[in-house]
Amino acid sequence: FVDKLDPQSGTSLELGSSGDTITIPSGATITNSGTATGFGDTNYFSTTGFSAYIAATQSVSTATETTCTFNTERFDMGSNFNTSTYIYETPSEGKYFFQFGLMLKGNSDTVLTAANVSLKKDDGAGNFSSNQDWENNFSANYINKYTSAASYIVDCEASRKWKVQVYISTQSGTPSVQGTITNSYFAGWRIA
Repeated sequence: FVDKLDPQSGTSLELGSSGDTITIPSGATITNSGTATGFGDTNYFSTTGFSAYIAATQSVSTATETTCTFNTERFDMGSNFNTSTYIYETPSEGKYFFQFGLMLKGNSDTVLTAANVSLKKDDGAGNFSSNQDWENNFSANYINKYTSAASYIVDCEASRKWKVQVYISTQSGTPSVQGTITNSYFAGWRIA
């Protein structure tokens, strides 16, 4: 029984050797007054978190799949989001949480017939395909605008590219994705 283990001046204290198991018995409490490192619970957000939005309304061609132009960042903790290509690249392998919100609009009242959103992932060679789709069909009751929002958790490899695309169909005129931070955003981070 001892009350304190103190290493010699200029050295550090090591308990056990590589491969040893050190057991903390049930009911025991570890109190940390210093800095703890190497204990799991990694703060992935600090190196993977991003949030971007469309600064001004984006016009899109009707019935054409189009990449959303998230050209303004709220934050980009690991510099993994590109505001020129509107693509997020995962810096490491793990589980990622993605979310988006988009306000999709016809050019005038009651012309919007479909407002679909796709989260696309590349195959490592620059070819994108749908990882998840959200489809909204209004052909039985045309509307003027629709807000689509979703969140999604996915297993992901390192260096995979992700983007959001829309397919907006109207009876006439040019549809759009409404801009500003409160209307259309894309965000995500690694959670495990």
